[in-house]
Amino acid sequence: MFLRKIVSFIGKYVLIPFLSKILLNNKSRISWINVDRIGHLAMNTHLFFIKKKMGRLKDLNNYLIAPSIKSKKIANVSLLKMFISYSKKVEGVNIICSNLLYYFVQFFLDELKNSGLLYELSMEIVPDSEFSLGINTIEFDETQKKYGESILKKIQIPSNKKIVTVFARDATYLLNKEPNKDWSYHSYRDADIETYVDAIKYLIDMNYAVVRIGSEYSKKLNFTNENYFEYSLSEFKSEFMDLYLIYRSTFVLGNSSGAVDLADVFNVPWAAVNYAPFMVGSLGKESIYIQKKLINNNGVIVPFKDIIGNSKYYLFDGFRLKNDFGLEYIDNSPEEIADTAKEMYNILNGTFKISAKQKTLLKRYQNEYCQRSNWSKKPTQIAINWLEKNHHLYLD
Repeated sequence: MFLRKIVSFIGKYVLIPFLSKILLNNKSRISWINVDRIGHLAMNTHLFFIKKKMGRLKDLNNYLIAPSIKSKKIANVSLLKMFISYSKKVEGVNIICSNLLYYFVQFFLDELKNSGLLYELSMEIVPDSEFSLGINTIEFDETQKKYGESILKKIQIPSNKKIVTVFARDATYLLNKEPNKDWSYHSYRDADIETYVDAIKYLIDMNYAVVRIGSEYSKKLNFTNENYFEYSLSEFKSEFMDLYLIYRSTFVLGNSSGAVDLADVFNVPWAAVNYAPFMVGSLGKESIYIQKKLINNNGVIVPFKDIIGNSKYYLFDGFRLKNDFGLEYIDNSPEEIADTAKEMYNILNGTFKISAKQKTLLKRYQNEYCQRSNWSKKPTQIAINWLEKNHHLYLD
């Protein structure tokens, strides 16, 4: 405790002022890359490079601090390496991998914020950000693509088959990653892979190879077909292929989690299902989404329109939502998930047609519901068939 106080004193009153004087005078600032979870590593860093590419950041030298490449803290080393490679093409950006610097920034995070030296890599700063613009940052080189294709061949996915990746978030990943922490407050985001079977059958009928991604600890789906592949439970699972399979997908079908946030990084269309919490929506250029509904203690569905204008309900903690307001989420049905897969298929194949009535409904949703949100005024790409069946949740 005494040593910690000494280190804190030296950092706060000696090191931080010294660094601030040197770096700020040289028009430089530092950032801390959140590497613990793949979603934060992917989306926060991608957003930084989007802003840099669009000229929306000050003309400063940016030093992005990450731990050593060998660190076990990094959720996906292959992804961090791709950002490092990309950063070398961007003027004024350097990614420094150092355990010492990483823990220094972590330890003095508040002091660095107060000094003006820190630029936070965070999606929360701009919740309706630039993801929908389809701007490219990281990319696979030809050698990586050849390697990825060689693994797909070993998985026995025919080269002429288009791929749809499917994902259902469950509790097993976090329970195994950090078994001493209670993650159950996050369980409202989980989904049952068994509810995807109707959608998977449809996609196979449409001549797709369907590949399940996710945690190696997940349960096996009770479904077999020569065009369905349990990659997440196979010997071929790797950090690299976790990325490449998303990149190679025609679209992704799944609920919100770091595993599928990569779709927005690689600009792959995302048919998002079981989306929660209620105030957020899919961000990608060609994404559509449907939400988990909310019910109260009496089992009555609560319309989103009744709570969207009140930020007190904007909770990422399922326990608090239940305890404070008597609300909990219910999963999308197999039919709703299949309908969303069909809509995305039709959109991508040019067979999607929207009626005049649906256009009016979508415009009302954007102008009357989305504009009441305290999270983001940007209209989300809601699935039109879902909206038509559930318009009473959004509109008077």
